[in-house]
Amino acid sequence: IRLPPGTLAYDATSGALIHDLKAGDRVVVAKGGRGGWGNEHFKRSDNQAPKNADPGEPGEEFSLRLELKLIAEVGIVGKPNAGKSTLLAALTKATPRIANYPFTTLSPQLGVAEVDGSRRIILADIPGLIEGASEGAGLGHEFLRHIERTRMIVHLVDLRPEDESDPAENYEVVRGELRGYSEELADKPELIVVNKADLFEDEKSLKDAINAFCRRLDLRRKDVHVVSGAARLGLPALLEVLWGVLHPQGKAVEGWKA
Repeated sequence: IRLPPGTLAYDATSGALIHDLKAGDRVVVAKGGRGGWGNEHFKRSDNQAPKNADPGEPGEEFSLRLELKLIAEVGIVGKPNAGKSTLLAALTKATPRIANYPFTTLSPQLGVAEVDGSRRIILADIPGLIEGASEGAGLGHEFLRHIERTRMIVHLVDLRPEDESDPAENYEVVRGELRGYSEELADKPELIVVNKADLFEDEKSLKDAINAFCRRLDLRRKDVHVVSGAARLGLPALLEVLWGVLHPQGKAVEGWKA
């Protein structure tokens, strides 16, 4: 059977991973049995009509579970209503469902962003993570497993949440869930992007909010990228930064950290 790259084949009974399908892979997950010999095989000059035969042996038989994980270069994570779907729609031709309430996105959405005519980036909008997601709260595991395949993470933070929560605390909650699920996941290259810059009255109030966010998390201002998915502000610069992280010259992607 033909399957897309990113398919994981498990033994449904034991849960053991049999194969992680990569592009171009061809693999046998269940071997056929040894073929038998019919009576024709035993025909000889002195035995023109043999009546004996050799039965074959049965092949492997078990229940198989196939699981598909998204393959995207960049996974967009953040709290519900951080603006992930809006950002994906602004960067790509994807048309995710967008509404002004939490958990609008119930499954990961993929989109392809064109940096220019010859450079493209595949992004995935990962549904909002809540506290306890790494322990299975909500659809936590369903969401988190998709991020494992991404090469880097865009951590989207709402600078002015409608529930008046603290953006820095929201960032820490999501980081905690990534770490609680997998240290390897938490160690992926991460780009912190603060969203909804268009909601601020003036440049000073926006700057004050960014500086307060950076102080709380002990970040340098240049480590934080400012955008507005709704107003399409800062998006070309964001794509250039993402491309630079994904395709560094003379550096491994894993060596980059925000």
